[in-house]
Amino acid sequence: MADLKNELERERREKEWAETWKPQAPGDMLIGTLEGYDEATTDFGTYRVAHIRDEDGVLRALWLMHSVLQDEWDEAAPEIGERVGVQYHGKRSGENYDYHMWAAKVDRTDEAAGEEGTATTKSENAATAGGDRAPKESGPDFPGDELFEEPAAESETGGGESTLDDPNGGLPF
Repeated sequence: MADLKNELERERREKEWAETWKPQAPGDMLIGTLEGYDEATTDFGTYRVAHIRDEDGVLRALWLMHSVLQDEWDEAAPEIGERVGVQYHGKRSGENYDYHMWAAKVDRTDEAAGEEGTATTKSENAATAGGDRAPKESGPDFPGDELFEEPAAESETGGGESTLDDPNGGLPF
C-alpha cells in the first residue's frame, strides 16, 4: 500500500497538480501569477478554478465558487500572466443569509501597461478612441442627477404619464 501511495505522490509531483488553496482565517491572502484556468464539478455544480503560482513557486488552485469571490474576480478581470492577489475577509451575515467576503486585485503597474508614462485612464482612452465622451468637469447636484437631468415638460411627453412615476409600466414586478 505504501508503494502505491508513493507512486501516486510522485505522479502528482511530476504532473504538478495545483494544490487547492483554502484560507484558514480572515486576512489570509494568496498572491502570485495567474497561469491558467480549469473547470471542476462538485455536487453543487461546475466551477472555474484559477491556477496561481504563489510567491514560493507552488502552483495553487483557487476555486471560484463563492458568489462574492466570483464577482470580485470578474471585476478584477485578471489575464493569464498577470500578478493577482485574493484575500479572504471571513464569513459575514447578510439580511437574509450568511456569505463569505473576499477581495481580488490585479497588479497592473505602468510596466504592465507599456512604457513608463504611457498609461492612460479609461476616460482618456474613450476620448481619443471616439467612444464615450469624457466625464463632465463638475459633478451632479445629487446622486443620479446625471441620469435624469430635468423632467420633460408635459408637452414633450404628449401629456402621458412619466415612466419615473411608474417605472414598471403597470406590470406586477
